[in-house]
Amino acid sequence: MAERIGIYAASRISALLPELIFREQRGGDTGLNAHLEIAETYPKMGKVVGLQIRSNEGGALERAARGYVCRGEMAHVAYWLQHSLPVLVMVYDAQRERIHWESVSPETIEISGQSWELLVPYDQVYGPDSVGAIVDLPCYSPYLARLALDRPWMEIIEGGGGILLEMDEWINRPTAKGCLRLCVLQENGGREAVFEWPFQTDADMPHIFRLPSLFPWALIEVDGAFYREKGMEPADSSGALFPWDVAAGEIARFQLRLSLNDLGRSFLTTECFLRRGEFPEGNAGGEFGEDYRRGIKFQIYDARND
Repeated sequence: MAERIGIYAASRISALLPELIFREQRGGDTGLNAHLEIAETYPKMGKVVGLQIRSNEGGALERAARGYVCRGEMAHVAYWLQHSLPVLVMVYDAQRERIHWESVSPETIEISGQSWELLVPYDQVYGPDSVGAIVDLPCYSPYLARLALDRPWMEIIEGGGGILLEMDEWINRPTAKGCLRLCVLQENGGREAVFEWPFQTDADMPHIFRLPSLFPWALIEVDGAFYREKGMEPADSSGALFPWDVAAGEIARFQLRLSLNDLGRSFLTTECFLRRGEFPEGNAGGEFGEDYRRGIKFQIYDARND
């Protein structure tokens, strides 16, 4: 409950900071419960920052002379230090209605045995004055960070799950703003709308042309079964994206299905190697030739694997 209070407070404060976009992380990600994206002019391919948000509700955290003392298991700090995103630890002070923060780095973390400590200073208050420091945090790559942020969706698809993308667009208004809903298909045939967020494109371009850049890891297609239920059938097999309805001649409604493209599959394979050292098995096999097999090294290998 205390963690939820801190997340709500961070979301509320972030809404007042136009330079930052707050997104809660749902799905049990290890050690991170939200992200911040640095808002830039389109395309929004800028920096993403991971957040671990804690609350001092009821005096749960130790207070030192210069700040709050956060502690935890080594698994968390190892995850943060190896993450492709810069990571912040935030502490919500409910009594003063403000949030303090500190970046996670070898310089700010003190390790003792199987635990760690991080001092979150009182003089680093999350707000307009801290935006510049957060924007300047080092980041491995904004493009890799973007893929890392969407990794949970890719893993759902790789595991056999379904992801739907719903989009409504006002087609007679030259607006740059739109709204997307990301839905996870459930085993009983229902769906859960897990994320809904606004996005922004060029005002003189239909939103549908920007979806590949918003989801660079995905192959985007119309939800064929749903469209056939609505009496909509593509005239050809070109894979064109079109709305299933244009309500009152004003609102175009799309229901699209996401699957992994080559970039998405390659990223998940790369993530396994970067995080756990797992790599694809080689294709060594078949006939090696008698001269090669007679070598002592090969004979030792054969004897060990018989």
